Amino acid sequence: MYLRYLISAAILVAAASPASSQEQYVRPLRPGDDGSARIQSSFSMTLPVKDDEDAGAQQQVALRSFYKVAAGSCAIVVETVADTCEITGMTTNVNARDRNVGGYGGSQITVTGQITMKVKFKANLGKTAL
Repeated sequence: MYLRYLISAAILVAAASPASSQEQYVRPLRPGDDGSARIQSSFSMTLPVKDDEDAGAQQQVALRSFYKVAAGSCAIVVETVADTCEITGMTTNVNARDRNVGGYGGSQITVTGQITMKVKFKANLGKTAL
C-alpha cells in the first residue's frame, strides 16, 4: 500500500509542470535513518529562442524558469505526501540548438537538470482508509 502512495506522489509531482518533462526516484529508507527519504526529480524544459534578442539574456530567463519549477517542487511534495521537504542538491545544463530547417523549427534553448529533496512522508500515507 505504501508503494502505491509513493507512485501516486510521483505521478502528482510529474503532472505539476505541463511545459516540462520530469522523472522521479525515491530512495528507500535505510536502517538508522531519521525517517526521511530522498526524492530526485529530473526536469527538461525547451523554450524557443528569439533571434532579435540577446542569447545570454534568454539563457538567464530559461534558467530562472527552471529554478522556479524546482523551487515549487517542495511545496507540491508537502502539499501532497510529506510533512517536510528540503532541497539538498541541484544540477542544471543549458543547451542551445538551431532547429531552423528550411525556415521552419527555429532555435531553442533546453534546460535539463535534477533536484534532490529530503522529505519526511506523512504518517497517514501507509494507512488504509476504512
